[in-house]
Amino acid sequence: MLANMDKLTIVRIGNVISYSTLHEIGERLREGFEGIIRDVQLTHHESPVAGSIDAFLLTMILHSEFKGHTLGITDAELKTRDEDEFYHAVLGGKNPRNDVAVVSTRKLSPERIESAGDYQLLVDRTLKVCLHEVGHNMGLTDHGSYTFAADGQLCPMSKGERNRFGYQGYVRAVVDGRGDRFCNGCKRFLETVHAHHGSVH
Repeated sequence: MLANMDKLTIVRIGNVISYSTLHEIGERLREGFEGIIRDVQLTHHESPVAGSIDAFLLTMILHSEFKGHTLGITDAELKTRDEDEFYHAVLGGKNPRNDVAVVSTRKLSPERIESAGDYQLLVDRTLKVCLHEVGHNMGLTDHGSYTFAADGQLCPMSKGERNRFGYQGYVRAVVDGRGDRFCNGCKRFLETVHAHHGSVH
């Protein structure tokens, strides 16, 4: 829908990450979409404790409550109605009917968070999935192949393909391989579509 994309509301759903971490993710998103996202608002959504939630339903709830360009971050598993077993639970999703995206930390977290390094890994993975989903909000599409940015890391829109090692570890490996800078193709698209806002590095 691409309306008023310069302001992003980040909504924490659950308590897996701290408010200061939410602020860090917001600032890093502003850097990633430099000149396009100018204002990041942070808020918390009170919801019943649940192990999982329908991703589409969650985007509709957030759209109804917050309107506009919104990113929800939850510790619940995001479920879908896809017949493919792999896609029954997703790391993130974007609602094509509005400007709302959601990200789940459930499969991004290390098995145990026992150190600052473990927690930072969770934060970095969450940021990379957030960049991917907000990229979809901005009109970007997935890279089915491995597309690299100038820093040598995978573009945040890289999704990769199936491989013999199985989905879950592979998908997480793709997330870990992503950086926080977009490839030239994505940058050109963002600068063209959102030219009145600025440039993306």
